[in-house]
Amino acid sequence: MNTLSRDTLRDAIARQELFQRVRIEDVEGILDRCEVLELDRDETLIQAGQTNHDLYLILEGSLRVHLAADMHTPVITLHAGQSVGEVSVIDHQSASASVIADSHCRLLVISEERLWMLVESSHAIASNMLVILSQRLRYGNSVINKIKELLREYEYNATIDPLTSLYNRRWLDNMLERVMHRCKTNHQPLSVIMIDIDYFKQFNDTHGHLAGDEALRVVARTMLQSLRPEDMVTRFGGEELLALLPGLELEAARRVAERLRLAIAATPIQDNDGKPLPALTISAGISEMEDDTEPLDLINKVDAALYRAKHQGRNCVCD
Repeated sequence: MNTLSRDTLRDAIARQELFQRVRIEDVEGILDRCEVLELDRDETLIQAGQTNHDLYLILEGSLRVHLAADMHTPVITLHAGQSVGEVSVIDHQSASASVIADSHCRLLVISEERLWMLVESSHAIASNMLVILSQRLRYGNSVINKIKELLREYEYNATIDPLTSLYNRRWLDNMLERVMHRCKTNHQPLSVIMIDIDYFKQFNDTHGHLAGDEALRVVARTMLQSLRPEDMVTRFGGEELLALLPGLELEAARRVAERLRLAIAATPIQDNDGKPLPALTISAGISEMEDDTEPLDLINKVDAALYRAKHQGRNCVCD
């Protein structure tokens, strides 16, 4: 043992998790030739992907552990009394994370050979090692669960329009073919409604974009309240919204679209100050999937129907 005075080093070792309930005098012979390593702040101790054959006990300072994919935010910071490197020493696999000095550090370096000598020499050390490994496993599981939660959140944000809380165009591009395939497999009809808020640009120019945002939210909410739970509503783009109606033929979709048109026209809208805004009207196009219909064909057909509704004077439903 070197670099520090023997008494100072013995006291620092006695405070280690690995040596709880262990008489240091009983293992001094094994530890005598262990190196004391010093690291400056931000110096790398272990690089993710590289092999590691040593256990490091933190005598002074702290180390931060980073997953390879995120070198900005550490998954954990380890302090004096804790250790790092035990997993890669035991399983002989490349390190799964990078370990970097968070401050000036002093570390006791225990080789793989000496680590097993310590474990064989003391039941308390073996027990402490099991506790440390179980803590690593438990913490690793908590990190995995947090990552799963983040992935679910990212997936939600990637498929939901933040203004209306409807599915977005990306969701439609990914899911339309699946919905069509499921309906064909189950021998179910599938109809589509595409709506466009009439004179929406004029509404925005007159009442402001915040009022326009509220108008979109009101229309989206009215659609969700007017449709069945199994129907799927998407913000197709701008002021255009699209609804997938599995199980409904064209005439049933026409009745649904007409009901939507009337419901939206009857829904009051207010600005942020509570001032009433003019009621909205919509134009709607409807189309039904045929046996040989491709997703793009279905979108083009309903878009053409919407164009006809707008061309006929708006505030109506066309197929």
